[in-house]
Amino acid sequence: WVKDEEDEDVLFYTFQRNLRCHDVYRATFGDNKRNERFYTEKDPSYFVFLYLTKDSRFLTINIMNKTTSEVWLIDGLSPWDPPVLIQKRIHGVLYYVEHRDDELYILTNVGEPTEFKLMRTAADTPAIMNWDLFFTMKRNTKVIDLDMFKDHCVLFLKHSNLLYVNVIGLADDSVRSLKLPPWACGFIMDTNSDPKNCPFQLCSPIRPPKYYTYKFAEGKLFEETGHEDPITKTSRVLRLEAKSKDGKLVPMTVFHKTDSEDLQKKPLLVQVYGAYGIDLKMNFRPERRVLVDDGWILAYCHVRGGGELGLQWHADGRLTKKLNGLADLEACIKTLHGQGFSQPSLTTLTAFSAGGVLAGALCNSNPELLRAVTLEAPFLDVLNTMMDTTLPLTLEELEEWGNPSSDEKHKNYIKHYCPYQNIKPQHYPSIHITAYENDERVPLKGIVSYTEKLKEAIAEHAKDTGEGYQSPNIILDIQPGGNHVIEDSHKKITAQIKFLYEELGLDSTSVFEDLKKYLKF
Repeated sequence: WVKDEEDEDVLFYTFQRNLRCHDVYRATFGDNKRNERFYTEKDPSYFVFLYLTKDSRFLTINIMNKTTSEVWLIDGLSPWDPPVLIQKRIHGVLYYVEHRDDELYILTNVGEPTEFKLMRTAADTPAIMNWDLFFTMKRNTKVIDLDMFKDHCVLFLKHSNLLYVNVIGLADDSVRSLKLPPWACGFIMDTNSDPKNCPFQLCSPIRPPKYYTYKFAEGKLFEETGHEDPITKTSRVLRLEAKSKDGKLVPMTVFHKTDSEDLQKKPLLVQVYGAYGIDLKMNFRPERRVLVDDGWILAYCHVRGGGELGLQWHADGRLTKKLNGLADLEACIKTLHGQGFSQPSLTTLTAFSAGGVLAGALCNSNPELLRAVTLEAPFLDVLNTMMDTTLPLTLEELEEWGNPSSDEKHKNYIKHYCPYQNIKPQHYPSIHITAYENDERVPLKGIVSYTEKLKEAIAEHAKDTGEGYQSPNIILDIQPGGNHVIEDSHKKITAQIKFLYEELGLDSTSVFEDLKKYLKF
């Protein structure tokens, strides 16, 4: 909402059609009712979202795909004026815009190196030729968020798998870099209009969020006081690295109980994603806390294709480099075993959505590394999905997976790793799949086809192996409804944990009592 010249509220809005926003409207609802569509994005590979700058001066219309963006400005003082283009889209160039004191602050990957940097220009000369470099990031740095204040710009960063806050003084261009507690794995941003303070929360998969506030006047970070979570004394968090096939070092975040003895005999849960430049989700999960309390080892593998080490980390794991992510995952699990963390017969793997590509590929290429797998709304049939341009997200995701319909190289490459395409008669780990009837992003049809083909391959292998062979359990749990924004229902969590314990032959009696307690967080 913004105010127009007659002090009437003007609403800017967009809405999804086939999972894509492409029209932008503005409307008033007072005495002079008015409603108009004033922007339409015609390229089906792009989507639109709206953002109001922190000072509410400008509304930005952001047109994006996975690798390219374009931004238009609406002046909040003249909301019915035509939008002003900042910079026409350039393939491979991403940028986001904030505003302060008639200057635009632009977070962009333009130029070398092709990682994010902060630039600025006068609001009345927004084109790229006028952008001046203001602040650069270190190598292997992921920009998680940016918050603009009256006299400061705050950058929330991940560097070499650790969290930092950089506070930039806008009056003197000073920079203060704060290394955050090593237990912290994720930020939760707070909406805040106080120009004197920057509040945020830190969290980890096994620790509930904790509040922190940076006070600009004192130049210090203040931690929420109160009861200290006992998990800080009863668990350890380790930052490890695995050397992948090509020599690249892949970061891992590992959790286990402090007093665990003989870690090689402890169960291990590995989590992977590795797509779209998105970091692994490391927010607090009560069920993860329960597992660590019960002696499990948790390992988050930050493989290429994700965004943990910046834009290049994503680029090195997409299109015809997708197999790098699979090699990274294999290296992570083998490194964990080699360093004494669990063993294959006690190793489980979990993945969600696009993370199912690497998880499913590993089940085909190295099933002996795993005992059991849980997949949620997994993307398992890459080739057929990307060949079907009638699906709502196919065109938008060509930059991630490639175009097998028009590019034979892409088609053949996808065939090399696509989980569905590479199912064969062999021993597989047991697999529990949760799918959703109305999931438009990962259609149920592909998951059902994968499950049926997998069961046929397992049956063929069992027939060839002979008597005494114990086939793995393949479970497809189809949930009603569902739209890919998936709620962590108690029933679903319970089913997944029960599956893991049964497959590993572990007693789960006390686990579910603990889970009830932790779900109160």
